Amino acid sequence: MPRHTSTDSSLKSPNKSRNKSRNLTPLASATEKKLSGYAILAAASGVAMLALAPGAEAKVVYTPTNQKLPLNTTFALDVNGDGIPDFNFLATTFLGGALRRDTYTFNSDAALTVAGAVQSNQAWGVLGFVSALPAGVKIGGNGKFAASHVFLGLVAATDGEPPSYFGQWAPKNGNVKNHYVGLKFVIDGETHYGWARFNVQIRQPLHGKVQAVLTGYAYETVANAPIMAGQTSGTEDAATRPATLGQLAAGAAGR
Repeated sequence: MPRHTSTDSSLKSPNKSRNKSRNLTPLASATEKKLSGYAILAAASGVAMLALAPGAEAKVVYTPTNQKLPLNTTFALDVNGDGIPDFNFLATTFLGGALRRDTYTFNSDAALTVAGAVQSNQAWGVLGFVSALPAGVKIGGNGKFAASHVFLGLVAATDGEPPSYFGQWAPKNGNVKNHYVGLKFVIDGETHYGWARFNVQIRQPLHGKVQAVLTGYAYETVANAPIMAGQTSGTEDAATRPATLGQLAAGAAGR
């Protein structure tokens, strides 16, 4: 007797149901992956827009120069180039006649001083003398800013006596090269920080006087933002820059 194959649809439906379930699983997984990637890309877009917002990035303006300071004449430094002097540097020498020893006064001296054009403009220093900062020192709100009129260095002596040296910019029988004056000054009512780089040698008036050369200066355009001594650019290191949309998209695709 021949066998009859059942055509009852109820017998086939479980198999069809299982097949549909197996086919939908990979599709759902791929869709979730794409949606996840789109979400990451959208978030990255928001981050990128924030990173590109105007005024968000600090900028250092650097001016190289080779300016020898004149003797006994004020040298005005306009750090930000707005036509308004910010600091006045002065190299002076004095050679007097014979003085009585018991007066405790000097009869010859050579000095280099700086004064803020306004009282709020100050130089980094302690105890009345400006510090000779090495490259890399952070100049900012935690700096040791002194009064607006201070010495960088001073050499003084009386007749027949060896000279006395005062300040980091006036080492005994030496000189200071490529060191920095930390600056704090005001632009439109807001505090900014900068630096001025000098080569300095200070001697008694009969033995070389004062030789001071300004070799460059810089400032931070963002108010209250610090600057490193010797920093000439506001460009961040590539490792700390925010990723581009292309880089973030590539990362999302690889997830």
